[in-house]
Amino acid sequence: MALLSGKVSIVSGSSRGIGQSIAANLLQEGAIVYLTGRDEKRLNRVYKQYQNEYGDAVRSYCGDLTDTKILKDLITTVIDQDTRLDISVANIGSGRSKQGWDIDDIFWQESMENNFFSSVKLSRESLKVMIPQHSGNIIFISSIAGCEVINAPVPYATAKSALLTYMKYTANLVAPEGIRMNAISPGNIFFEGGTWSNKLKEKPEFVNAYIHDNVPMQKFGAPEDIAHLTCYLVSDYSSFITGANFILDGGQTRRL
Repeated sequence: MALLSGKVSIVSGSSRGIGQSIAANLLQEGAIVYLTGRDEKRLNRVYKQYQNEYGDAVRSYCGDLTDTKILKDLITTVIDQDTRLDISVANIGSGRSKQGWDIDDIFWQESMENNFFSSVKLSRESLKVMIPQHSGNIIFISSIAGCEVINAPVPYATAKSALLTYMKYTANLVAPEGIRMNAISPGNIFFEGGTWSNKLKEKPEFVNAYIHDNVPMQKFGAPEDIAHLTCYLVSDYSSFITGANFILDGGQTRRL
């Protein structure tokens, strides 16, 4: 039997990159997966691809999940169609922001909304369903920028650090209800159309030097690296793990 057979799952931001890879791995392990995204064309393309591969196990929901009303509608749709929710992966985020310390409020607001509040909202609405079930798993995709000082915009790093704090505190609150919550903090993840893909095209020498000098393994990570760990963390193989943050960065961070 597949590792996650019949588990009903939501992956936010799953029409590309890390989220898309997580969705694919969940499907491979037998889960029912709701693909989500704001770009309808891109989402439909991924949905059709996965529908051909996994049939009725894949669902699709287009909308801005930073909007609480839309998020609530998604949860309602999931329960109406599949009666339960077992896994939520909070993957929405963006590292685009202004560098330096003199940063206008709009940049702070955008970064906190995308990288912190969107995940909090998904977690909150998922818990309303999971707690009565006395079971469920929530995974937050954070960043090594939230773990220690790297060359990242301050609003982004602050939001990701806040997300880890939220995860740790909330995991303790809901553990007695049978809910597990964990976070994954990736380092430099490469995929076509992603931030590093664009930077590599613009400044190949700089990017290659940065990876060589800062990552002991001297390479990028792949979305599949995050996806495989996600599947492990939402499976019964990790049944005694909650409130933990897993760093996948090729050795880049120096913290213990």
